Amino acid sequence: MADPVIGAALHSIGALSSSSCYTPQKKTKLWAWESYWISQATFAWLILPIVGAFLTIPNYMDVLAASPTDAMLRSFALGAIYGVGGLTFGLGIRYIGFSLNYAIAIGISAGLGTIFPLIWTPNEGFVWLIFDKFSTLPGQIVLAGILLSLVGIFFCGWAGALREKSQGDVPSQFSFKTGVPLAIIAGTLSAVFNFALLAGQPIEQAALDAGANDLMKMNAIYPFSNGGAFLTNFIWCVFLFRRNRTGSQLFRLPGQGGGKLAFYYLMALLSGTFWYFQFFFYGMGHANMGDTYGFTSWGLHMSMLILFSNIFGTVFREWENAGKLSKRILHIGMLIIVASTLVITYGNYLGQQTPVH
Repeated sequence: MADPVIGAALHSIGALSSSSCYTPQKKTKLWAWESYWISQATFAWLILPIVGAFLTIPNYMDVLAASPTDAMLRSFALGAIYGVGGLTFGLGIRYIGFSLNYAIAIGISAGLGTIFPLIWTPNEGFVWLIFDKFSTLPGQIVLAGILLSLVGIFFCGWAGALREKSQGDVPSQFSFKTGVPLAIIAGTLSAVFNFALLAGQPIEQAALDAGANDLMKMNAIYPFSNGGAFLTNFIWCVFLFRRNRTGSQLFRLPGQGGGKLAFYYLMALLSGTFWYFQFFFYGMGHANMGDTYGFTSWGLHMSMLILFSNIFGTVFREWENAGKLSKRILHIGMLIIVASTLVITYGNYLGQQTPVH
């Protein structure tokens, strides 16, 4: 039976893992960005999703044979669009800085990825569930939690922007009118990953029919949703390799021996594993949120990404020289996100007792 409390806890583990995934990058300073990115992406979006599917889904080849081809293609294509969102996110950082870009993109992704599936899904088209879901007391509590999480994301982004300004970290190419549209595009396209998972639900069902555990069923989708994202990023990194002439770094670091390169690939593996684990725990968390308000999984995950990324920032002393105002706003934002998580979880719990049809 679904347990929203356990679901929220599993989502927090996934978000914590995702927030950790950039830490190993600090040890790969001799690599160009594209060398690191394609290496960790190969593990996170290609190798580990395939390995995870074969290890956790019984008779996975039979599952694929029983799955509709159009579902696999839709999930892959939507995953590729999500990959474009990740690349656009990186471009936005150049113009408005990390914190403001992160808050805008994640805020939009959280809102669209949570609410829009109640209006339209890739397999069913227009479903118009939004009024039914929010017409009851549990639904209204869930909606309040979703709105509260967006407020918390806004406060954390505001605090980060103030910190970057006070520390002189505002990008030299700062352009609000260029960076904000890029962040909006990034957030919109990043929300598409949730639709890639929705598109893969027939694959999920085929896995259940083959005897897969309910907690592991989403692992059957990841080779397609994540594979699409890998393809987009692979194409972009190949372009960067050709333009920057950095492809040789994958075989030998400048002035370094093979042993050091092996360490770099170990860091890429570690980073990719952290990234993959966010999906792994997301699937288990989603299964525990229940059918009635399971759509809240995406919003929970996005808000927890903001929460844990700022906790990591505090641990690594990124806020040490920030002004008192920015720290105060950050703490308010983090408290609001924690409160929103409790509110959404409580609404899910009530929804399990009085399901909406």
